[in-house]
Amino acid sequence: MGYTNSLVEHFKKMLAYDQWALGQLLGDLEALPTPNSIALGRMAHVIHAEELWIARLLGEDVSQVKSVWPDYTVAQCREKLESVGKKWGRYLDGLKPEDMGQVFNYKNTRGDVCTLAVGGIIGHMFDHSTYHRGQIVRPGKAGAFSRR
Repeated sequence: MGYTNSLVEHFKKMLAYDQWALGQLLGDLEALPTPNSIALGRMAHVIHAEELWIARLLGEDVSQVKSVWPDYTVAQCREKLESVGKKWGRYLDGLKPEDMGQVFNYKNTRGDVCTLAVGGIIGHMFDHSTYHRGQIVRPGKAGAFSRR
């Protein structure tokens, strides 16, 4: 994959990486006899947040979502990771570079009205995932693994 100056193409590459990285961590959680509950909770949170953002961008009703900390099992995380990755892929395939600056209004889970550009939402989603992946692999009480 060569260099591109298209933000849409960049986000497609970011999605591929995000799906790969989450899949790797999920594989590690699947391999544990009993996954660390904090790490599993963070994994579920990341996947759910990605589901929530794509649902908002697609105009789906998310008004009943009141928490971004679902109680997913490892198997549910795997299933949802695959389905959300496909949804995001289809969405990004339909975007044009000029769509990145489109203003998007939405309500957060507290009911507050917020406004962000589409490109800002997508960038935030990847930053959010990276942040929580770091927490999952951090050694110690909150991390899932003592060594990587």
